[in-house]
Amino acid sequence: MAAPRKLSREVKHRKALLKNLVTALLEHESITTTHAKAKEAQRLADKLISLTKKSDIEQAKSLAQSDIFKHGEILPKLFGGLKERYANRAGGFTRVLRLEPRLGDNAPQSILELVDGPQEMKFWLTARVVARLQQQGLEIDPLTKHNVEQLIKYRQNGEVEFNQLVERLKVEFYSNVESFKDNLPSEHLKSPTEPNLKKYIRFVERPTK
Repeated sequence: MAAPRKLSREVKHRKALLKNLVTALLEHESITTTHAKAKEAQRLADKLISLTKKSDIEQAKSLAQSDIFKHGEILPKLFGGLKERYANRAGGFTRVLRLEPRLGDNAPQSILELVDGPQEMKFWLTARVVARLQQQGLEIDPLTKHNVEQLIKYRQNGEVEFNQLVERLKVEFYSNVESFKDNLPSEHLKSPTEPNLKKYIRFVERPTK
């Protein structure tokens, strides 16, 4: 296992920073920060969720308290809804998604998120890919199929929820499918992974509801 990053802070300040990040993650289920901070917060978040699997719950809660703020809000969620959500998972409770570097100092940025939750970015982005391919009448490529399988594997009612989101995104982003197809050169309709297809698609932030 790689050594923990110092994050250019003394031990006391580093611990306070990570407590803030993990508290925000457990509260909101998705945060954006520098890549280095996201990776360190991911370690701590995975450790905290692993504590929910201990047989001695009171001892586990006592251990968790030292790594989070807002005990009255976060502990009930951690040992309630999140414990139930990850009951069948042995690990991999969080995911780090890289973003473009931050403007100004060019620092690498990432999203740190809880998997299988309502704010899971990869779930939404993959559903959008499937919605686009279906509206274009294209086959879903093997990588996207694999991603779908992994995303719904441990998610309660995952397949139903994913298909519902796909149908919703068809309406929100690709309802005018004939116009969308007509504006594409014929060579772009041959492969769902054609790189140049990107310039015909405008990225829109995920819906908040």
